[in-house]
Amino acid sequence: MGEDPAPSAAARAGPPAIDDRHEVVVFDAGDSSGAEDCARELARAGHRVFRVASAGRSDGPDYVLTPRQPGSYEVSLRNEGPFEGLDALRRDLGLGATAAIVHDPSRAALVARLRAERAWAAVSDLSWRTFEEASAALRDAFAKLSVVVVTYNNRELNRLCLESLLARTEWPNREILVVDNASSDGTVPLLDEMAERHADLRVVKLGTNRGFPAAVNIGLSETAGIHLVLLNNDTVVPRGWATALVRHLERNPRLGLVGPVTNAIANEARVDVGYRDLADMPAWAAGWMRRHDGETFSIPMLAFFCVALRRRLLDEVGLLDERFGVGLFEDGDYNRRARERGWDIRCALDAFVHHWQMASFRRLGRDEYLRVYEENRKRFEEKWGGNG
Repeated sequence: MGEDPAPSAAARAGPPAIDDRHEVVVFDAGDSSGAEDCARELARAGHRVFRVASAGRSDGPDYVLTPRQPGSYEVSLRNEGPFEGLDALRRDLGLGATAAIVHDPSRAALVARLRAERAWAAVSDLSWRTFEEASAALRDAFAKLSVVVVTYNNRELNRLCLESLLARTEWPNREILVVDNASSDGTVPLLDEMAERHADLRVVKLGTNRGFPAAVNIGLSETAGIHLVLLNNDTVVPRGWATALVRHLERNPRLGLVGPVTNAIANEARVDVGYRDLADMPAWAAGWMRRHDGETFSIPMLAFFCVALRRRLLDEVGLLDERFGVGLFEDGDYNRRARERGWDIRCALDAFVHHWQMASFRRLGRDEYLRVYEENRKRFEEKWGGNG
């Protein structure tokens, strides 16, 4: 299997810059001066705030953007295509998780479409008067997103994965549940320290190594989200990764499993990337995701290095099959079970996640890995009649 370059690369990587602010589109503030004050505070806090002009235009481009102050813009739209104008703005500026503040009932249909097709949140109650109240109202307007990460040793990879997850996941209503499989290399103190600093990160510590499927199941059983993501600890995420996956789940009610493309995986989800240094990945990924906005393709099997699923699918299909022990083939099994229930399975070209690939299994050594692979392959074939 060769020497694993991931731990040394992770150890050299510094903490990522914080880039977890979401976007706010203000259609009107009614008679609420407090809402206007809070919009200014949101811009000062690093959120991008876009105020949509009440009067539209009869001609010209889809949108006209006028900067007003740092982080705050006025947007003029054409009367005949306000959705198209805002969607073009979203693509061109790379808007991530976006909350629409709306008071005027005439905007209800437009906001409902943005919510259904682009996963925007909507806030119509403008009774808040402080920045803290506004932030809480905006956060709670988004559907809950739960991310489950299983760790087992590989301390530096765990650190880098979780730092990127915390710094670049701009979806505001989130919880991160880390299930540790009895790590012994300093990972547990690291997780404790990170949980102390981040209220949305929780850690479940297992007394023994239960394997990947069992640990995932423990994590899923603790989640509260409508949208669920399983994320390997040997990944690094860019801004917008989760929003793109959630957007596809919101748009397609029959989509059960959706995953990103990546730099390293042994199936159709692998794409050629334009970066060599991990520090260059976020900028490259932003351009890639913008160029492939809205694009997905059917895929025979989504590898579970990163996969998003909806709560309803989990309720129907159930948890991962723990017969696969430490792991391997549990993702193919789950894809099969979901497809048999009639769910669509797709890969999103507009979502990207960096993957070191096989960081945990490399620690087994080649002979042990091949033994586990063969045992689980036989279990899979026995379960599915040899035609999986």
